[in-house]
Amino acid sequence: MAMSTIEKLYQRYRVSIFRYLYRMGGDYHLADELTQETFCRAFVSLKGFRGESTLSTWLFGIAYYVYTGHLRGRPVERNLPLKHDIPDANNTNDPARHLEVRENWRLVRLTLDKLPVDYRTVIILRELEGLSFDEIGAILDKSPATARVTLFRAKQKFLQLYKQLAGDDHD
Repeated sequence: MAMSTIEKLYQRYRVSIFRYLYRMGGDYHLADELTQETFCRAFVSLKGFRGESTLSTWLFGIAYYVYTGHLRGRPVERNLPLKHDIPDANNTNDPARHLEVRENWRLVRLTLDKLPVDYRTVIILRELEGLSFDEIGAILDKSPATARVTLFRAKQKFLQLYKQLAGDDHD
């Protein structure tokens, strides 16, 4: 039995879409729910896909709108402790190093949460997912140059907030 197009898309991109949504909101179960919603919406609108972007860019765009739609009408506070960490391939058996990595991840997570959604999105998509500025621009419905400027500003704001949260001891 041949897999349908949407099943193939799901198998190929579900991990990336889940990872993006998880990093945006910090809640494993919410990310899972929003991933399913993303692929449901993709299925409904697949016939309308015009090929003006790559399938992955199109799916990330849907995920972005699913996430921002979820935020509308909800309290700004989100569940951010990251109850289920994304496995770290570089994790060693050194307990001190493990604690340092966990504390750093906690500060990164808290800092990301304080950023506006567009800033958080460009950082996650560029730095963690490796998308191009063309792709990020298409997802956010902005030019690649605007995506680049947004990333620059997002990184500046991230650094400022991270230093505040870390008590300026991570210079």
